[in-house]
Amino acid sequence: MAWWFVLPAWVVGVVLSFALPFVPSWWVWLAVIIGALALCRRFAVAWLALAVCMGMAFGVWRTGLVLAGQWPAGEATAKVLTVEVADMPRDDGRRVQFAARAWDDRGQAFDLMLSDYQRRDWAVGSRWSVSARVKPVIGEVNVRGLNRETWALANGIDGMGALGRDRKLVRQGGGFGLADMRDAVSRSWQRTADKYPEFSDGIGLMRALSIGEQSALRPPLWQAFRPLGLTHLVSISGLHVTMVAVLFAWLIKRIFRYLPWIPAKPRVWILAGGVAGALFYALLAGFSVPTQRSVLMLAAFAWAWWRGSGGSGWTAWWQALAVVLLLDPLAVLGVGTWLSFGLVAALIWASSGRLKESGWRLAVRGQWAATVLSVVLLGYLFASLPLLSPLVNALAIPWFSWVLTPLALLGSVFPFELVQLVAAFLAEYTLRGLVWLATVSPEFAVAAAPMPLLVLAMMAALLLLLPKGMGLKPWVCLVLLGFVFYRPAKLEEGVARVTVMDAGQGLSVLIQTRNRNLLFDTGTEQVAQTGIVPSLNAMGVRRLDSLILSHHDIDHDGGFQSVAAVGTDKLLAGQPEFYPNAEFCQEDKWQWDGVDFELLRPSENAGKEDNDQSCVLRVVANGKALLITGDLGVKGEAGLIEKYGNALYSQVLVLGHHGSSTASSGSFLHTVSPQYAVASSGYANAYKHPTVAVQNRVRAHGITLLRTDLSGALVFALGQGDIFQGRLKKDKFYWQKKPFE
Repeated sequence: MAWWFVLPAWVVGVVLSFALPFVPSWWVWLAVIIGALALCRRFAVAWLALAVCMGMAFGVWRTGLVLAGQWPAGEATAKVLTVEVADMPRDDGRRVQFAARAWDDRGQAFDLMLSDYQRRDWAVGSRWSVSARVKPVIGEVNVRGLNRETWALANGIDGMGALGRDRKLVRQGGGFGLADMRDAVSRSWQRTADKYPEFSDGIGLMRALSIGEQSALRPPLWQAFRPLGLTHLVSISGLHVTMVAVLFAWLIKRIFRYLPWIPAKPRVWILAGGVAGALFYALLAGFSVPTQRSVLMLAAFAWAWWRGSGGSGWTAWWQALAVVLLLDPLAVLGVGTWLSFGLVAALIWASSGRLKESGWRLAVRGQWAATVLSVVLLGYLFASLPLLSPLVNALAIPWFSWVLTPLALLGSVFPFELVQLVAAFLAEYTLRGLVWLATVSPEFAVAAAPMPLLVLAMMAALLLLLPKGMGLKPWVCLVLLGFVFYRPAKLEEGVARVTVMDAGQGLSVLIQTRNRNLLFDTGTEQVAQTGIVPSLNAMGVRRLDSLILSHHDIDHDGGFQSVAAVGTDKLLAGQPEFYPNAEFCQEDKWQWDGVDFELLRPSENAGKEDNDQSCVLRVVANGKALLITGDLGVKGEAGLIEKYGNALYSQVLVLGHHGSSTASSGSFLHTVSPQYAVASSGYANAYKHPTVAVQNRVRAHGITLLRTDLSGALVFALGQGDIFQGRLKKDKFYWQKKPFE
């Protein structure tokens, strides 16, 4: 057996450890390891099994250490903490957010992400005694989109909290640390922006590219990068670190040409210079966990080439991946890890395992490899493909890598006004061109394909990248097209599928019939962008036939602009004056594909508050009904009872106002008599929704209470089989807290 395969087997073991639904007992590990060792003398393949098992054991052990150091699960409670501001605060106009090292009253340390909604100044390096409501990072769980729990593990965040009013300065900030240096660079760029406001966006881009200050870019600019597939260019990642390493290595190589003597081992100096440049850039960018991994990857590649294995790209690739996972196995959870290593792997594969090409041929091959790989990776991970992305990236990557990023670094290290002004001018007009281009750049929604089709698509992409493709290129293209254009099977006539999205402390419900899609509320802007829209794409919803906004409240309509970009034929709203081309959701009835829809309005005696202006929707399929009341309060519920009485009967009730005590009265629950009640609320939210009083009332009526904060998105079927279909995302791994059992 080739011992070379043991290293990849160990890497595979580390990766597989994160797919375990539970951690086996220690005696199971011991039995498997002893069994593999016993078979090693007789069967060479047993060494591979042993390597896989050792990799899995290592991944589980290291992950367990991280999990033990996280903020404990449970309700968020007010704590007095000592916090030290670890990085530059980010102000998004609603709050100031920053990473901090925190110590509780027992002296236990945590790495927290803290938010200050009073938007006070927090100097880098300063230490404070503060009051804060801290909770573990447990976010929304939908079929696609950001999983904050996974993100926190991958980025070394132990918890998140909201700061109270009380704070006491313990130690002033300032000094000569890394964070202080980055703060000084940010302030130098800001002085130029204050003097030349016409280039403020360009300077914001320079700050993002040089020190990773992403909050310097306005939200509309971020929205412009998404349909172009360029967000990776303004979020410092492996691409930036690699390009800076290449730039430094190239400079050293050029310098050697003009020296009177050349070092005995010039390749060592060139490789070391490249790694040193990458390390310098990563430090300037804050040395976040993703940039640390990128430097490790480059260092491992450089070491492999220096040791003489550079002739085999795969050897260097596996060694680099093994080093990264050895030092940080949680890199498995980082999307950037797989995008970086995946791109390199695609390039090696497309070059038949050896990177001997140079110049424009290698650049074209690299862009082709990135395009083919992104069809599968981006389609699966983000459920969307920016159609102009290959062309735009082919032009933007060199421009950002060889012009804008070097200028950003030059203006940061040598903060002369002329240097920064030239950089800001070029960046400003780059942004203006990209913003215009984004308005005409389409995106294609990619539905979540079944696992067999996903595996086939990945294999097809690999075959397509081969120089000759083994003569199967027409067939593999058909497989890739099948992956991109896949759509879930249609529902039967007279059946409705209801998905109560996990919208955090918000509401969003998707109702699907055989040929129609209706979305009731959008959740907040952030949830819509990171969870609702990707999930709509993944569920095969390319356009909404109707969008209902119950009333004008940020947790119900905050994501309107993001969802509207999906496209909708009809917009109904409880307060239509706040939206363009919206109609009032007056009493109405219609039928789609054999499923009845009813818009209800309370009697005139109902309350006049904004919450009581909520649209109310009832859906009936083959005698099974769903009732959604938005934020309707007790008065509005009484108005519905007065007007409709027992006609409100429904098997599924989405509790009003997220389970607040101001709704879901006993008389309303008795009238509706649901089998299931759903509370759409955020985990450990500040309002304690659903309240204990509502939970008690629901149970007293013999109703099963389901909660998105504990289970994630929930699925119901009206008119076919069991009403409650379970969680939308059924898989749960041992390192995940949510969904809670």
